[in-house]
Amino acid sequence: MQDEIDIEVQRFMHANRTGIRVLAVHEVEQLIRKTLTRGTILGWAHGEAFQRERMQAKIDQLDYEMKCIQERLKDAEMELLAVQK
Repeated sequence: MQDEIDIEVQRFMHANRTGIRVLAVHEVEQLIRKTLTRGTILGWAHGEAFQRERMQAKIDQLDYEMKCIQERLKDAEMELLAVQK
């Protein structure tokens, strides 16, 4: 995520190559709003990716547990058939 933040900083710096100057109040407000918006979007995107990874791991775990239960059920059915004969 730090790399993406650095990219945004570089994008801003390339857009403002005019050198050092004094910013008006509305320019500072725009800069803060833009920075917070992009930071929020970056954080949200990374949070969603992390959540997706967690959910996939949970699905994989549940799938494994289901296979184990199915195997135990098959074994129990075989034992039951053997006892009935």
